[in-house]
Amino acid sequence: MNVTETLIFLFALYFYYGLLALRFIQGAGYKAWQALVPFYNIYIMTKVIDRPWWFVILAILPVVGNIIMVVIFYELLHVYRIANTKNTVLGVITLGLYFGYLAFTSKLKYEGRDKVEIRKHIGEGFSSIVFAIVAATLIRAFTFEAFTIPTPSMEKSLMVGDFLFVSKLQYGSRLPMTPFSLPLMHNKIPFTNIKAFSDKIKFPYLRFPKITDVERNDPVVFNYPMEDEYPIDKREHYVKRCVGLPGDTLKIVDREIYINGEINQLPDLADRQFEYFVRTNSTPLNPIMVKDRFDINMLTEGEQREKQERGAASLINRGPDFHEYIVTISDSQIEEFKAMPNVVEVEVINSEINLQDYPADISPTLYQIYHTYTPYQVNSEIFPNPANSKDILFKWTRDNYGPIVLPKAGASVELTVNNIHLYRRIIEVYEGNTLKQEGNNFSINGEAATHYTFKQGYYWMMGDNRHNSLDSRYWGFVPEDHIVGKPVFIWMSYDKFARSSGDKIRTDRVFSLAGGDGERKSYFWPFLVLVVIGYAINFWLKKKKAA
Repeated sequence: MNVTETLIFLFALYFYYGLLALRFIQGAGYKAWQALVPFYNIYIMTKVIDRPWWFVILAILPVVGNIIMVVIFYELLHVYRIANTKNTVLGVITLGLYFGYLAFTSKLKYEGRDKVEIRKHIGEGFSSIVFAIVAATLIRAFTFEAFTIPTPSMEKSLMVGDFLFVSKLQYGSRLPMTPFSLPLMHNKIPFTNIKAFSDKIKFPYLRFPKITDVERNDPVVFNYPMEDEYPIDKREHYVKRCVGLPGDTLKIVDREIYINGEINQLPDLADRQFEYFVRTNSTPLNPIMVKDRFDINMLTEGEQREKQERGAASLINRGPDFHEYIVTISDSQIEEFKAMPNVVEVEVINSEINLQDYPADISPTLYQIYHTYTPYQVNSEIFPNPANSKDILFKWTRDNYGPIVLPKAGASVELTVNNIHLYRRIIEVYEGNTLKQEGNNFSINGEAATHYTFKQGYYWMMGDNRHNSLDSRYWGFVPEDHIVGKPVFIWMSYDKFARSSGDKIRTDRVFSLAGGDGERKSYFWPFLVLVVIGYAINFWLKKKKAA
C-alpha cells in the first residue's frame, strides 16, 4: 500500500473500533460522534477506562497497537462489569465483532474502573507480562534489538557467538511494514513453520528521523534482499560491512576494494580474512597450537563438506614429505603464521579473471584448485550474471570485480542491453515496476523507456571474511528500505569451539564496541565495578533510612 491507501485503511480501522465501542462510549456520558471520529475516539476510550493519554500513541503504533486495543476493549467491558476470559477471547477471535455484539445486547451500567475487580479476573502477574511484552516490543522495534552472529562471514571483526545490541535509532527507526504480527517474533513462530505475521496488509516504507546516515565501512544489519517470499521487514537479518554508498563507483582488484578510484581503508576494529594455500614440511599443522595462537579450527571431513568454517583450516593433500592446506587467516595474523618453523609456503588464493593469469610456478595442488573449483573462476553465481546461465556476461570473480556504480536516489541511468542485468531487479522488484525488453528496446509500466530514475539509494555490503561470505558480490545491491540498524555493542561472546570451558567466554570481547578505530577494549570490569558501587549505595541508603 502507498501512503494514501495506508491512511484510508487506518481511518477505516479506527472508525471500526469506534463503531464497536459506540455504546460503551455513550454509556459513559459521551456523544456518539466522539466514538466515530478515528483516532480521537481512542482518546475518548482512554477517558472512559481511566487510562493515561499516552495510551493513544501506543494504540496507533503498528504491532503494539494490536495488544493495546485488546487491553482497551477488555477494560471497556470491565467498566460495565461484563469482562471475563470468555468474552475477551471471543472478541479477539472474531476480530472485535463479539465486543460490538456485547455492547449492543448487554444491559450496560457504567461503574468505572475498579482495580480490585480487575484483579479478580486478571492476576497481577498476567498484567505485568502483558505490559512487559508491550515494552519489549517497543524497544525491539524502535530503539535497540539483540542479535547473535550465526555465520562466519564477518570473522574476525564480528565473530560467531558474538551477542550484539543493534541500534535502530542510528539510521532512523523503520516503522513495521507488517502491522499484524505476533509480538517479539520475526517471521515464524518458534519451533514451527507457521508464519508469525499476516501479509494481507502491508504498510509503506517510513522511517523516524535518523542520527546519522549509513557511513562507508559501518557494520550494518539489514534484511536479506533475495527473500521475495517474505515482506521486507520479515526477511532474514544479515550483518555485513557497508563498503559502498549510493553514487559510489566500486571496483575490486586482487582482493582490494577501490571506491571512486582509491583503496578503501577499513577502521581499526575491522580485520579481513582470506583463504591461503599453505604447505608445511613433514611436520603438519598442530590443531591445538593453531587454535591457541590463531583461533583457527581444523575442520573434520564432514565440516569441510558442509563448508561451516569459522576461521578454518582444511587438509587437502597429504604426502610423505609435505602437507597441504587451505587455511583462512586474518590480515593481523598472516605474518606470524608465515613465521612458523614448519610452514614452507603460504600463497593467498586470488581468483583471477583469466586462468592464464595465474603464475606458472604455483604448486600443482593450487593449480588444480584454480582450474577445478567454480568459486575460484569466473562463474554465473557472480552478480549480475543470470543464475545457472551458460552465457557469462560479466566476467568477474570474487577477488576481481567491477567497476560498478551504485544507484543513488534521483539519479538516472540509460538502459542498454549491456547494463539491464545490473538494474532489472531494482526496477522490477525493489521499486515495483513492470519491465519489458524487446531486443534493444525497453518499456516500463507499458511506456517506452530509454532511461530510468532510481527512487531510493542502494548500498554494497561485503563480509570481512572475504572468501567465506555470501554478499553483494553474489546478490547485488541492498536497497535503503532494507536497512535495519547498526551493531554498536558486543555484550557477550561465546566460542563453542574452545577446548576448555574456561576459554568459551571471549573475555576480551565482552562489553566491547562492535566497530570503530583504536584497540578493542572490554568495559566488563568497569561495568561490574559500577554495579557493585550501585548496590553498595542502595544498601547504605536503605540501612540509613531504617535507622
